[in-house]
Amino acid sequence: MSALALWQAQHARVQDATAAPWLRELRADAWRRFEAQGLPGRRDEDWKYTRLSALERAELQAAPLPQAVPDGLPQGARLVFAGGRLVPAWSRFAEAAGVTVRSLADALAADGEALRARLRSDAAPARVFAWLNDALFEDGLWLTLAPGARLEEPLHVVHLGGVGNASAHLRLLVELGAQAQAQVVEHYIGLGAQPYHVNVLAQAVLAPGAHLRHTLLLAQGPAGIHIGDFRVRVGRDARFESHALAAGGGLLRQDLDVDLHEPGGECNLRGLTTAGGGEHVDFHTRIEHRAPHCRSEETYKGLVGGNGRGVFNGRVHVHPGAVKTDSTMTCANLLLSDRAEVDAKPELEIYADDVKCSHGATVGQLDEAQLFYLRARGIDLAAARALLMTAFARDALAGLDGDLADTLTARIDARLPLL
Repeated sequence: MSALALWQAQHARVQDATAAPWLRELRADAWRRFEAQGLPGRRDEDWKYTRLSALERAELQAAPLPQAVPDGLPQGARLVFAGGRLVPAWSRFAEAAGVTVRSLADALAADGEALRARLRSDAAPARVFAWLNDALFEDGLWLTLAPGARLEEPLHVVHLGGVGNASAHLRLLVELGAQAQAQVVEHYIGLGAQPYHVNVLAQAVLAPGAHLRHTLLLAQGPAGIHIGDFRVRVGRDARFESHALAAGGGLLRQDLDVDLHEPGGECNLRGLTTAGGGEHVDFHTRIEHRAPHCRSEETYKGLVGGNGRGVFNGRVHVHPGAVKTDSTMTCANLLLSDRAEVDAKPELEIYADDVKCSHGATVGQLDEAQLFYLRARGIDLAAARALLMTAFARDALAGLDGDLADTLTARIDARLPLL
């Protein structure tokens, strides 16, 4: 079934199953906006390098939910979703003091009014896939931490694509009270080789002094289409850290918006693109410096081989009055074949004095001198290339530790021979 036909059928089904008048109105309004806007095209600057023709022409399909627990699920605390819906039998989480973890479907059924203001995504930036998520989501995560509370271990949010629903729409809400600390891992796994679509809208609010560490691992199927949108609001002296790894998928697009709206806020964004064999990966970041004495740092790298394509568009916007802003942006990419392509577009928009901002982008190839140095010491060409790529890639994910660092390192090592 085509994507549009599938979405129309999903919207009708979801509306029939929605009892709350305010939620029915929200879904109807979002669907009207989506229909009026349509999918982004060539004239949309944010999608200049990423065409959605694969989504428009795809005949989306999904396999039945596996009978047994899939291999490779994290061993710690986890919520497992398939086709946009929670699978309780595969999930496990022990409640901690001041920490509340709820399925969004359960929360809507029990206390929908508490979510009424939180679920609207019509505030800027307005994006068509966010409206589509408003119209079609059925489940997701609502994580809240009371002031001073801590998650002692990472919470893994695992989504299995290509099963259950051919087009899955997942919603994530994360709210950290003052001085609270949490680590959340989003892990997207594609099952099967059939075309399918995953659309995720995530929102996080950090109260003063809170600290959120977020990791995103995209390992979709070869024909999987993943559209992600993550929006973070950072309070006074709060800190947000993000590590993203694109490790498989036909078309991956991830937007990350960080709003530093009170003094002292910080964010550190790191990401790595690996693309080959016709894969397309697009990272878009936007950092809004609205208050003085805020700091942002971002480092994105790309390893692109075969006929793969990588896109990076990073924008830092320093608003009037945001003095003492300190912002750096770095994008570095390696082309591993003559057919690989990278499009890098770093942007600075500054409307305040007394700031320190820098940005840069590079696109190159493996250093021939370094390859010669390694080969002169008895290392064959394939091993020498792998060593240089590994050093380049792991630097982009610096700061991770423990089992999570081991997991991402293993993913990177497994990807390199495929590029």
